[in-house]
Amino acid sequence: AHVSRFEMETSDGRVGTRIIAEGGVVRGSYDSQRPRGTRIKVADLFYNLPARRKFLKSISWERRLISNIVKEYALIHPEVFFTVIDGAKTMMNLTASDSMRGRARLLLSKQVADQLIGVDVEVGTVRISGLMSRPDLAENHRFHYIFVNSRPVKYPFVYRTVMDAYENPKNVPAFAINIQSEPQFVDANVHPAKSEVKFKDERYVADLITQVIKREVFRRPVSFDHELYEHDQPAIASTAQRFVQDVAILQDDRNYISIPGLDEFWQLHNTYILAQTKSGLIIVDQHVAHERILYEAVMKGQVQSQRLLFPVTIELTPAERAVYQKTRQALHEMGIEFKEFSSNTVVVDSVPADFSVDREQIAGIFSELVGLGDLISERSRVASIVACRGAIKAGQKLTVQQMQSLIDRLFATDNPYTCPHGRPIVIKLTLEELGHKFGRS
Repeated sequence: AHVSRFEMETSDGRVGTRIIAEGGVVRGSYDSQRPRGTRIKVADLFYNLPARRKFLKSISWERRLISNIVKEYALIHPEVFFTVIDGAKTMMNLTASDSMRGRARLLLSKQVADQLIGVDVEVGTVRISGLMSRPDLAENHRFHYIFVNSRPVKYPFVYRTVMDAYENPKNVPAFAINIQSEPQFVDANVHPAKSEVKFKDERYVADLITQVIKREVFRRPVSFDHELYEHDQPAIASTAQRFVQDVAILQDDRNYISIPGLDEFWQLHNTYILAQTKSGLIIVDQHVAHERILYEAVMKGQVQSQRLLFPVTIELTPAERAVYQKTRQALHEMGIEFKEFSSNTVVVDSVPADFSVDREQIAGIFSELVGLGDLISERSRVASIVACRGAIKAGQKLTVQQMQSLIDRLFATDNPYTCPHGRPIVIKLTLEELGHKFGRS
C-alpha cells in the first residue's frame, strides 16, 4: 500500500470492506458486498519511488517471482482458493482442495504428482508433514518447497539434508515439507525479509527428516499376489506371472518373497534387465544395481572374503602406495586382503565373495582412490569405489536365475533406486505412458 496504487476488498461472509490507498495514504474505506474472501489489486508499483523502480527486472521475471510466491502459499494453504490475474490474463486459478496432495495436482504434471508420497510424522514437539517423491522420479519439475510453521522459507541446510537422505541422486527429488515446532526453538530473525530461519537444534531436525525419508519414502510393505502361485500346484506355477512390486521396498523384517522357476526377466543388450510390474514395466541397469548391493554390504560389514585361485600382483605408483597405506585397514574390513612383496608391490589374494573382477578392475581401485584426495578418509567414498569396481559390468550376459537373484537382492537394500554415485538404478514405464506413446490416449 505504501509503494503502489492499492485496493483491497475483503469479507468474512457477513460484512465486507473495500479500501483504496495511494502511496500509503488511505483514500477511502467503503462497505462491500462480496462473498467470503479477499481480493487485492496492485497497480503502478513503486510509482512514488522511481529510484527503487529502477531495480525491477523484466516484466516476465517479476511475474515469475509473484507466481512463485503465490504457489508457495497456495501449497501450504490448500483450503484457500487462489486466483492471480495479470491484466486480462488469468495466470493462476487454483480451486480449493482438502489436502496438499490435491493442490499439488493442480501445480504439477500428472507424471510427477502420481509419484508423490504423503508423510506426516510427529516426534516430541516437532512435526514433519508434506509430500516427497519416490526415489525413482525421473521427471523434470521445480517442486522443492520448505515451510517452517506453515511459512515458506529458504533453508539451505534442510535442502542439503533432503538431498543427503536421497543419497544425492542425479534427478532432484520433488518435495514440499512443513516442519512445525514450538516458536521458541526457531530463530526467525536471520534475514530482514524473514525469508530465512534457523532451528536452534538443526542436527536434531536433520536427523528427523532423514528418518522420515528412510522410513516413509524408502520403505513400503511388499505384497505379492499369492493367488497367482501355489507351491503345491506345479501346473499353476508353470503358467503363473510373478510381478516385481511397483513400490519395490521391503518390510523392516526383510522377509522378501521370491518365487522361483518363472521366466519373467529379460536382458537387453546384456546391460539392462526388463521386468513386468502390475502397472507396466521396470528397466534395471545391472551394473549400478549390483553396485548398490555391494556398497550396502561392505558398509554394513556383511561381506565374506573368498581366496582368488590366481592372486593378483599389483605394482603401485608412489601416490597409489600412499593411499594403500591409508586405506589398507578399511579395504581389509571390506573383504579385500593383501600381502606385501616389496615397498611398491602388493598381492591381492582375497576379495569379497560377490565380486566380479579381473586384474584390471582390482588395480583400478588404487588409481581411483588417489583421485579422492582429502576425501580418502571417508569410508563411504572408499566403499563406493570398491563396489563400482566389483560390480557386474555392462555387456555381461546373465542367466534368468542370475537376473532374478540380482533383482531380489536389489529390492532388499535400503535404497534400491540410486547407486552410491547418485545415478538412477530403476526406470519405470506405466501402461498409461506406453499407451500414450502408441497413440492409445
